[in-house]
This record gives sequence, structure tokens and C-alpha cells, in this order.
Amino acid sequence: MPRVTHPDAIPDNPRARFAETARRATLRAAQEANRRRAMPRWAGPAMRIGRAGAPLLVLAALGGWAWATGQAQMVLALATDRFMHASLDAGLSIGEVFIQGREKTGKEELLAALGVRRGSPILAFDPHAARLALEQIPWVAEARVERHLPDTIFIAIREREPMALWQHDQQLRLVDAEGVVLTAKDLSKWPNLPMLVGANAPARGPELLRQLAAEPTISPKVEAAVLVAGRRWDLKLKNGIEVRLPEHEVSEALHQLALIQQTNQILDKDVVAIDLRMPDRLAIQTSAMAADLRRKPPEKKQKI
Repeated sequence: MPRVTHPDAIPDNPRARFAETARRATLRAAQEANRRRAMPRWAGPAMRIGRAGAPLLVLAALGGWAWATGQAQMVLALATDRFMHASLDAGLSIGEVFIQGREKTGKEELLAALGVRRGSPILAFDPHAARLALEQIPWVAEARVERHLPDTIFIAIREREPMALWQHDQQLRLVDAEGVVLTAKDLSKWPNLPMLVGANAPARGPELLRQLAAEPTISPKVEAAVLVAGRRWDLKLKNGIEVRLPEHEVSEALHQLALIQQTNQILDKDVVAIDLRMPDRLAIQTSAMAADLRRKPPEKKQKI
């Protein structure tokens, strides 16, 4: 009766045993290669990254839960409070506030904007937020805020320069060259500033004032400048004369008026208005009395 050999049995013959071992090794290599081909190349690195990042994901989830329930804020606030108390024990508290460059800005207004008090933790003071608060004060054009440990707050400000008095809606205000309203109080401190009248007068004012400054014969006589229809200016002189300027070429019109004043002293005569809106002519309106005198000269007195 023939012998039945199990497929996995190793033959007794050495040559056959070697051949069977090689066959099995080849089979295992083929099976391993098939498994590698079945798994994408990125699967291995992805699995390693996943194993390494799993703890981080768990921590992130716990952190999100703590933040959502308010636990993280409570812990952070408690830690911050303890740190600030420790800084006070170390002498890091506000003792002095030095302000440089202040002339017109009220000291109380500056301190109120800072929101500090003596003895509070200097490390809790935010210089950036303080600078933004100071620059909201109308007089303050620019501010610099520094913490000088252990106990000093240093502030340097640059104040705005008044340009004119602005009359609008029956109110008088002090404005600078950018049209910022500085104050509406104690305006008698600036009696020599020109007056601008009209809704958009502060925005247009710097250019007009520069043009007037170029004509020293005219500028001291100007009491107010009225912006007409948002396009051109009428000058009100201190002696009551009205000078109507053109919309364009204002410098040329003012220079023409200055030349006439130098030769004929037109602004010192009995004149009501001067119209400079036409580039090739000058219209002068005199008073009714002056017109009557021109029509009917005064009678000469007879010698006795």
C-alpha cells in the first residue's frame, strides 16, 4: 500500500528537504510582497504619525473641554492674580507718572485716560492700550507710553497746534490744521486766530491760510473767511469790506488785490465789496454815501 505524504511534511531526502525549504521561503516572500502591495505607501507613515499624535489630540480635546466649560479661564485668572500679588510683594507697583510735552491738555484728563492709580501692579499696565486711549484726547496728536520698572510710568505727548476758530451751527470751536475740534471753551485765549465759517471750512482752511500768509499786505486785515457753497471763499475784513474770491487761482487774485492796495490803498477807502471772481476785471462796490458823492460833488464854499 503506497505511503501518503502530508503536504507540509519535510522529506527525509536531503536534496528534497532543501528544495522544500526554498519553496516555502519563496512562498512566504510572495505573500509578504502581496501584503505590501495591498497597503498604500502613505499608510505606514500615516500610522506612525497617528500613534505619535494621539496624545496631542487627547490633550487638545481636554483643553477644548476646559475652555468651553470655563475651567481654563478660571485657572488662568487665578494664576494671573497670584502672579500680580507676587509682583506687588516684589515692589513692582506704580508709584510715579511722568508726563512730558503737556501744555494745553488737562492733567486730570490724561490720568483719566490712563486709568491707573498709585499702588496698582505695574506689570498689569498695558502701554499699548494706554497710548491708544491718550490719542483719543482731542489735544493729543501723538503719544508714547513706557513702563520704567520698578515703579514709573513715562508718557511723552505731542499736542496739536490751533489753526483757526471755526463757526458752524451757531457754535464757535477751536480747530487744528487737520480739522480736529480741540475745544469749545475759553476761546478768548486765542484772539488773534482767523475765523473760518462753513460746514467744510476746517478741511479747506489750511490752503487758504497759506495763500493769505503769502500776502502780508492783506492777511492782517482779514477777520473771517466764509466758505460759500463748499467751493470758494468770501473774506470779511476788519473794516467791514467783503472780498469775493474765485473758486480757482486764489493766489493770483490775492496778489492782484495786494498790488492794488499798495498803489491805491483800496482797502482803506469807502468800499463795501470787492469782487475778484473774474480773472480779467475787478468789480468794486462802494457805499451809498460814496456813490452819492460821486454823482453830486460837494459844493465849493464861496469866499467872502
